Amino acid sequence: LLHFLASNHGKRARAESIVSRTLLYNHALTRAPPLSILCHALITASPAVKCISQKRLGKNVIRPAVLTEKQRIRVGISALLAASKNKSGKRMEERLAREIIAVVNRDSKAIADKELANKQAMVNKVCATLTSGDSLTH
Repeated sequence: LLHFLASNHGKRARAESIVSRTLLYNHALTRAPPLSILCHALITASPAVKCISQKRLGKNVIRPAVLTEKQRIRVGISALLAASKNKSGKRMEERLAREIIAVVNRDSKAIADKELANKQAMVNKVCATLTSGDSLTH
């Protein structure tokens, strides 16, 4: 999380304060170890696949591709940050902490986006198999 937030124009000090205050808010809201809650939320909100558009025989074919562990975590963090913009709270740290708790409680837009991405990948997996294989009629 720290690296992801600091990669925006090298603002590492700001990223450190955001992460530390987010962990503090998580601990204040749940009275549980905040780092384990954060890890659980990131794993829960991270999709396993993404859909890639490829051009085959003049058509755009969408096919699923597996994400690496680093890619999964990065997509999960960006989903948490995007979903936290709609939470109540004045500061980013408080909104992010509320979103992390919502993910752990399975009541978040980030989880809905993950499920939608996985569902689209499964649908397109079937379509990619049908278009790349031999024709069904012999």
